[in-house]
This record gives sequence, C-alpha cells and structure tokens, in this order.
Amino acid sequence: MAEEYKGQIEAGIATGFTKAKTFLYIVLPQAVRQILPVYKGEFISLVKMTSVVGYIAVQDLTKASDIIRSRTFDAFFPLFMVAVLYFLISWLLSLSLSYVEWVTDPKARRKQA
Repeated sequence: MAEEYKGQIEAGIATGFTKAKTFLYIVLPQAVRQILPVYKGEFISLVKMTSVVGYIAVQDLTKASDIIRSRTFDAFFPLFMVAVLYFLISWLLSLSLSYVEWVTDPKARRKQA
C-alpha cells in the first residue's frame, strides 16, 4: 500500500501535514473506498457462515432452532424463522456498510444529490 500512495504521502508532507495527518486525511479515505466493497461481502459471508459453525459447537440461531425442533417436533417453523432472522441480519449489515461506503465516497454522494 505504501508504494501505491507514495506520491500522495510525499505531497501531504510537502504541504505541511504530519505523517499521521497525511495518513488520516489523504491515504486512509482512499484505502477505505477501495477495500470497503470487498470487506462488505466478506463480512456478510462471515455472518452467514456462523450457521455452519452452529452445528459444531457454538450455540447460535441454528442451534436454538435445533433445540426447538427437538422439543416441538415442528421442523418447518423454527428453520423458517432462522432463515428470516439471518436475512434480516444480513440485510441490516449490508445497509449499514452501504451507508459507510456512501459516506466515504464523494462520487456516490454527488450522484444522489
């Protein structure tokens, strides 16, 4: 990353910014704009993959669904509710990360205004 922003770091220091301010105000916003779309997809995939971990040892929504199914012998409703909850969680995370992406990308703000 340092090679990619080397000229901008030099320009920031030449204009009187400290190294910390150069990183905070020049390099970091550009890096966030580049990594945020990838991070958003990976973060949501990670949340979805916790259901797989639930069958191994972690008590999460899927494990709670298994407990309800074993007590009520109703297979459809608990799994349906878990699917709805995972969808809502993923949707809210996607919306929040899209908002962060919108805040950090001035081009997106200009298009919407």
